[in-house]
Amino acid sequence: MKLRFFIAISAFLLAANGLLFAAEGEKKVSSSAVLKIVESVPEETGYGSALTERPQKVWLDMINSAKETLDFEQYYIAEQPGEVLTPVLEAIKTAIGRGVKVRFLVGSNMMRESGKPLAELRKAGAETAVINFGKAFKGGVQHTKFFIADGKEVYVGSQNFDWRSLKHIHEIGVRINSRRAAKDFGIIFEDDWQIAMQDTDDKNLSKEEKSKAKEEAKARALKIIEGIKTSNPITSKKPETALLNGKKVKYSLAFGPIGFINKGFDTELSAMLKIINGAKKTLSGQVMTYHLDEYGSGRWEELDKAFRAAGARGVKVNLVFADWTMGKAKSDADIKSLAKAKNISVKIASLKEHSSGFIPFARVQHSKYLTADGNRSYISTSNWGPTYFTTSRGAGIVIYGAEGSRVLNDVFKKIWNGPFAELVDQDKEYKPVNRKEPSLKTVSDNNAEKKADVKKPQTEKN
Repeated sequence: MKLRFFIAISAFLLAANGLLFAAEGEKKVSSSAVLKIVESVPEETGYGSALTERPQKVWLDMINSAKETLDFEQYYIAEQPGEVLTPVLEAIKTAIGRGVKVRFLVGSNMMRESGKPLAELRKAGAETAVINFGKAFKGGVQHTKFFIADGKEVYVGSQNFDWRSLKHIHEIGVRINSRRAAKDFGIIFEDDWQIAMQDTDDKNLSKEEKSKAKEEAKARALKIIEGIKTSNPITSKKPETALLNGKKVKYSLAFGPIGFINKGFDTELSAMLKIINGAKKTLSGQVMTYHLDEYGSGRWEELDKAFRAAGARGVKVNLVFADWTMGKAKSDADIKSLAKAKNISVKIASLKEHSSGFIPFARVQHSKYLTADGNRSYISTSNWGPTYFTTSRGAGIVIYGAEGSRVLNDVFKKIWNGPFAELVDQDKEYKPVNRKEPSLKTVSDNNAEKKADVKKPQTEKN
C-alpha cells in the first residue's frame, strides 16, 4: 500500500514538474525577441554580407504574414512599375483585401514622389496621412522609416520605401520580432498619425497667420506627445533580451528629435554618444552625410567632439561617408579636419554608375550604423547632422553583444576594403555629386548650391 502511494505521489510530482518546466519553456520562447540585420546590396558592387538578410524578402514576409494590422511611417514612397518595390506594394493591397487594417503615413515634403502610390494605396482601402513635420518642428522632416505588423514585429532602418533603396543603394536595417518593440514604435506612430490628422490647411493664410499657425501646430504636437504615455519602454536602462543569428544579445531603442519624443524613451543622440564615449579600442561607422552645420542650424559639434575625444584616448576610429556629403567648402573642411585628427581615418565612398545607365538619386552609400569594441552597435534612420537629431523624426536600435558587432563589422569590412571607398584627399577640391540628371554638369558653385538648399531644405532622397 505504501509502495503504491509512493509511486503515485512520485508520478504526480514528476508530471507537475514537467508541466512547470514546459510552461517556463513556453514562456521563454514566447517572450524572447528575435533580431535580424537586413542589408540592401546595390547591384554590380560585390557588396553583401552572408550574415545579413535582404529587404524585399523580409518586407514581403512581414506583410504577407500580417493578419490584423500594418502601420507604415515612411519618409516617402517611390515606385518604378515592374521594379522591386512593386511586389511589396501589391502585397500591401492584397493584405487589405484579406481584411488587414493598413495605415500609411508619409512626409509632406516628398509628395511629388509619394502622391501617386499613396493614392493607389488609399484606393485599395488603406488609411493614409501626410505629416508636415517641419511645421510643428521648425526645419525638420519626417525622416524615420519603419513599419509595424500585427503589433508584434517592426522593421526599422535606413531603407526608404523606394525601389532604388532595394536595388541600387547600400542600406542597413533591422527586423525586430518583439511585442515590446512594436508597442514602443506604435507610440511614435500614434504621435505622428494624430499630429497629421490635426493639421490645418495654411495655403491662403498671410505671413503673420502662417507664423501663428506654426506656433499652434507645435503646441498641438507637444500636447499629443505628452498625452500618449510609455509603459515599460525598451531603453538602455531596461533593454530587452533577444536572439540574433541564434546568439543571445540585448537591445534598446532610441528616437528623435530631442524634446519631441514621449517621456521615458531614449534619444538617438544620447544613444550614439554613449557608444562613442564608451569605446575603448575601436569605432567603425558608416553614414551618408556628416555635417556640423546644415540648413541654417548653426554650428553643432557634439558628435565631432566625441569622435575626436575617442581618437585622443587611443580608440581607432574608422568612418565611411558617402560622396553625397562632399562638395561644400565648409563641410568639406570639417571632414578633412576630422580625418587629420589623432587615430581617426575617414573614407569617402562613391559607387560606380550601373551598367543600365544613370539612375537619379541612386548609387549611393545610405547606411547609418556604428559599432564599437566588438560588442556594441547602433543602427539608425538618421544622418549625422544637427537637424536630424534636433528637429527631425528618427529612430534607432542599440544592440549589446558580440553578434551585432560581428555582423556589422563584416558589412563594414567589405565597404572599407572595397574598390569604392578612398581615404579623404586633403588636397582635393571635392565637387557636389550630380544626383538628378545625366545631362547635368557637376555643380561647382558652392554659393548656388547653398541657395538651392535654403529654398528646398532636405527635399532630396536622404
